[in-house]
Amino acid sequence: MLVDLSMPLSPKTVPVPGHPEPTFVPLHLLERDGLRNTVMSLSLHTATHIDAPSHFVADGAAIDEIAIDRFHRPGVRLDLTGSQPGAAIGLAELDAAGFEPTGCRGAIVMLATGWTDRAFETPQLYGGNPYLALDAAEAIASAAPSAIGLDFAVDHGKPFPNHTVLLGADVLLIENLMR
Repeated sequence: MLVDLSMPLSPKTVPVPGHPEPTFVPLHLLERDGLRNTVMSLSLHTATHIDAPSHFVADGAAIDEIAIDRFHRPGVRLDLTGSQPGAAIGLAELDAAGFEPTGCRGAIVMLATGWTDRAFETPQLYGGNPYLALDAAEAIASAAPSAIGLDFAVDHGKPFPNHTVLLGADVLLIENLMR
C-alpha cells in the first residue's frame, strides 16, 4: 500500500521565510489550446521536500545522485504527538517514543508530531514548529538510517546544526510530511 504524505502545493502554501511564495500561471487553457498546462515557480524547499547532503555538505551527493532504493526501505515511526510548538525534541523524547538505534539502521525513521497538519497554511509553520535538539539529531545520525521523515522543520534556525549533523552523516531529510 502506498500513502501520500506530501503537503498540498498551491498558492496558499507557506514558503520558508525569505523564500518566494509559489506562483502558478496558466500557460495553456483547455478552451483555447485544447490542453491545460501551468508554469510553476517556487523554491525547491517549498512544501514537502527532500534535503540531500549537497544542501549543506560541500562534496555531498545531490538529489539526482541518490539511489532510488534509499526511499524504499522499512519504516520506523516514532509518535511524538505530545511535542509542544516551538519546543525542542531531545533524545529523552525520542527514547520515550521507542527510539531503538539498532532498529533504525538503513530504515526511514518517521518523526510524527502532527505539526504540519495543524500549521501548513499558517505563518506559524516555520518558527512555531517543534524541532530536534542537537542530542536527538546526533543520536539519529549515529543510528545510520537511510533517511528521516519529519512533519516539521528539523532545525529552529541558523546556523542549522541538525542539517549539518544529519546530512554530514548521509541521512537524507524528508521535511514537511503530513498524515
